[in-house]
Amino acid sequence: MESPVTDPRALAKMAALAAVKGTVAPLVAAYRIERALWPAHRADHVLQTYSQVLSALPGLTGQFVRRAFYGAVLTECDPESCIQWATVFSTADVRIARGVYIGARCMIGRAILEAHVTLGSNIDILSGRNQHGVDDPDVPVQDQPGRYEHVRIGTNTWVGNGAVIMADVGARSVVAAGSVVARPVPDDVIVGGNPARVLKRRDPVTKQWVSAS
Repeated sequence: MESPVTDPRALAKMAALAAVKGTVAPLVAAYRIERALWPAHRADHVLQTYSQVLSALPGLTGQFVRRAFYGAVLTECDPESCIQWATVFSTADVRIARGVYIGARCMIGRAILEAHVTLGSNIDILSGRNQHGVDDPDVPVQDQPGRYEHVRIGTNTWVGNGAVIMADVGARSVVAAGSVVARPVPDDVIVGGNPARVLKRRDPVTKQWVSAS
């Protein structure tokens, strides 16, 4: 088996990413200048604009351009990750580790995606459960202060299509399609439903899934 350094496909991939980084450099510079000109509390709006534009680029070209741009502007975005078409980030305060796959049409808030997390399509990762204040009935919800928090998804976890994630999800877990995660999910479980509940756990000895009941 060839090492990553000598594997022809890996070398071609590295060369393509390096070339795209040079092409994207002016866009990164424009983003940083524009962000510096905006008030600090509006900086995320700049990122959202660029993210919406880049999300429309299809195919491998789009994947490489997004990988290069987000590698420069997000808190962390490993070059060995994949961000598919129509996925948008609402903030630059995101960490994407090695081997992460983000499917099409996802919306990502303040998130920490650990190694080899797999997100299906149409998934929303919110910045916690308290983004909007709702305490004062006489003030529009949009004008009430909220709290933005990081949501962490653990290593080698799979999130199915259409899920909504508002709380941390442990490592090596599965979130069933269409689930709403409003409370933290532990390691090595399968959860599903609205609100999501534990359906199965992985037996520590046999490594097989067993019923949670």
